[in-house]
Amino acid sequence: MLIARNHMNFGFSTFFFIQKHINDVIDEIITHGIKTIELSLEIPHMPNMDSDFVQRMAALSRDGVDFSIHAPFFEVNLGSYQKEIRQFSRKKTRIAIDMAHKIGANPVVLHPGYTFWMDKIKDVADTSRSYFMKDLQDIVSYATRRGVTIALEQIPMHFFFFYDLPEFPILRETIPDLAMTFDIGHAYVTKRAKKIEDPEGAIIEDLKTIGIRNLSDVHLHNNKGKRDEHLFPDGNIDIKRILVFLKKEGYTGKVIIESYEMERNGIPLVLEKLYSLAH
Repeated sequence: MLIARNHMNFGFSTFFFIQKHINDVIDEIITHGIKTIELSLEIPHMPNMDSDFVQRMAALSRDGVDFSIHAPFFEVNLGSYQKEIRQFSRKKTRIAIDMAHKIGANPVVLHPGYTFWMDKIKDVADTSRSYFMKDLQDIVSYATRRGVTIALEQIPMHFFFFYDLPEFPILRETIPDLAMTFDIGHAYVTKRAKKIEDPEGAIIEDLKTIGIRNLSDVHLHNNKGKRDEHLFPDGNIDIKRILVFLKKEGYTGKVIIESYEMERNGIPLVLEKLYSLAH
């Protein structure tokens, strides 16, 4: 009922369920009537995502469960100055794309590359950015050939190569097949760091410029504006204002809740809070 009324597909990320085996996490989510799931290819679940798991997810996909995949991001950096780290990062990202292809999952969410030399050593930062753009183009091409969309997520730390929402159109000019994962909590932290008086309004204006059609995924969580706390729904963000805008603009994609409160307080309570925000 929640999904049908709002035309947005609300779901959960497996990354925030760390106490149970991944198969039990999937079962628990589906048992509560949620059929939109983002599989996070990270510890602690990644070692259990074997061929049997992939076959099971593919079967669930055929039965109507709508999957996306979050590519590995710990110790991954497509913008590294070190070629060995970039090689490792490309390999890990391709594993995510291949799994998405086998399951029928879309999109694959990807974190941007980064350099700690941003705004410190220009030549090094420029070189790292060029590495990132080349690898990103290669990754997007690899995914496109397999029918998979790459959705780049903005990260609220200035040393990442996709830090604030207005940077996305520039990236997409270079890589037209690139989509975006809009992270509400990340966007709010960034606007507050820039001391913008109406961060939600600024976020909405950015989304108008980007175009809702370019959003392939939305991550939903809250915070108090100083750090990426992944609260839900407590925090200072006017989440309802942003959801109303997305609905008005006709967004019909995934909205993935990212909060440890799903495991700490239970899925029913989170769904109750979500219902109050979405109506």
